[in-house]
Amino acid sequence: MRQQNTYSRVSRTMAARMALWAIVFVAVILARSAGALTINLTFAPDANFASAGLNATDINNMKAACTYAATQFTSRYSDPINVNIKVTVSAGTSDFGSSTAFFLPVDTYNNLRAAFVADSKTADDATTIGSGGSLPAGADPIATAHQYNVTRAQAKALGLRPDDMQNDGTFNFGGGHPWTYDVNNRNLAGKFDFVGVAMHEYSEIMGRNSIMGDAKFDPGTLNYAAFDLFHYTGAGTRGLNNGAGRFFSFNNGTSLLIAFNNNAANGGDLQDWAGPAPDPFNAFGPPGEQDDLTPVDFQTMDVIGYDLSAAVPGVVANVSTRLPVGSGDNPLIEGFIVQGPTGSTKKILVRALGPTLVPFGITDALADPTLAIFNASNTQIASNDNWKTTQLGGIITSDQVAEINASKLAPNNEPESAIIANLTPANYTAVVRGAGNSVGTGLVDAFDLSPASTARLANVATRGLVQPGDKLLTAGFIIQNGSVRAVIRAIGPSLLGAPFNIANALPDTTLQLRDQNGGLVQENDDWQTDQKAELETTGLQPTNSKEAALVRTIPPGQYSAQVRGKPETTGTGVVEIYFLQ
Repeated sequence: MRQQNTYSRVSRTMAARMALWAIVFVAVILARSAGALTINLTFAPDANFASAGLNATDINNMKAACTYAATQFTSRYSDPINVNIKVTVSAGTSDFGSSTAFFLPVDTYNNLRAAFVADSKTADDATTIGSGGSLPAGADPIATAHQYNVTRAQAKALGLRPDDMQNDGTFNFGGGHPWTYDVNNRNLAGKFDFVGVAMHEYSEIMGRNSIMGDAKFDPGTLNYAAFDLFHYTGAGTRGLNNGAGRFFSFNNGTSLLIAFNNNAANGGDLQDWAGPAPDPFNAFGPPGEQDDLTPVDFQTMDVIGYDLSAAVPGVVANVSTRLPVGSGDNPLIEGFIVQGPTGSTKKILVRALGPTLVPFGITDALADPTLAIFNASNTQIASNDNWKTTQLGGIITSDQVAEINASKLAPNNEPESAIIANLTPANYTAVVRGAGNSVGTGLVDAFDLSPASTARLANVATRGLVQPGDKLLTAGFIIQNGSVRAVIRAIGPSLLGAPFNIANALPDTTLQLRDQNGGLVQENDDWQTDQKAELETTGLQPTNSKEAALVRTIPPGQYSAQVRGKPETTGTGVVEIYFLQ
């Protein structure tokens, strides 16, 4: 096993708390589904971050920023692999951002190139391995005795190593720097863009890394990284050094796309861009600058082994709802619609959680939640109480414990419930209650385990008792790959009459859409006041003017829709999210 430390980029309320539950599990499930790149983040203990100077809010926002940085890759690349990254911190300012990546050897140039050929998906890939590309067929471009290397994550992307859940590298940052962790305010004066630094270090773990003839892996053996073969000083002239004049090129130097940093003169990493235009792959960057991935950055990750997706449609990977679970007629009810052609199925994992919420400040968490799934005829088709004990019946015909474990989405506590269901296009309802008619706050969520299926989750709606303060109705969802257009509604007075006849329905509702940090994305009170014509075009406008709604194209990320009564009243309400084609 080989390891390299790279040091880079040396100079570079209630609503918030309520929104954070939507990303509680992101470090485990981000981009979890097959057929899409997965970046699994694990974090050092919170005590480590606290000792480095981060307060509790900083820690939560830092984790959300790390997740947001990961989505910038997972939303654009489709490799069905797991990239596993640990996030750590050091006190003070001696380290800015650094990565530790594991390297694996590739014995010959021909074998290295064969992996790139097998992985070729895009026009840029074809150029790279073609006769005028940076990885042409024929003799090894480096004549002296040497060995090639790829990072472990890159090896999985290129098919040189089976996919696994082993750690692929570590991202460390200095806790003493003036960071902005807010993904919506990344260019603050005097603050460094944490998201940009995280993307920088992730990309190095993923393979944007150079060795350039270093013999430190094996004394007496010159080593090169695959990325070294993309360094050029001119047409047909490779720049196999750490000095000046090197540019990134995948067409054998014909197009010198961006200058590399002169490591020999400037310090910093030789695989980084020279700048100065804002770019997360630059070697250096000042405070007060937002560094977003550029078209050249996307090309870079594409040609080194990752599959860039053009115009990838958005995928609704997860929907979840948190609400106080009452007794009798006040369970937590989540309805969802599966749409698709005849014969298609959607495989989902549905969970009912309670004790898992305790570490996140939910003091009245449901101690022992139960879960049942009903079809459109209100017939129970599956049930569970304690996920490690499968309850056979309906659509559940065999033990599911091993499959739930294998999904990496198993509940954290045995009293919590989980069901894997293969569902045909139709309407379904998941109902969460407390065992023994107990009460407390619970969470129900559903994960898409079959993103390649022609069936899709098209709608989620949750009904429950809305109360003042923290006991509002909150629905969360995760969007991956590309943007999704959605209509979100907060329903109350429509429930009073037929066919619902709910006597305690909220007489007036408000709606807020918030991002993963609790930042307000959009809000509405009375749907006819803001987007009346646009909502009517969808045909999904509420039937009562006192109900709230919004329509929006939503980019990849984690979101929560929050429903309250107006004023802060108690009553039954419904939050609905329609994911449009």
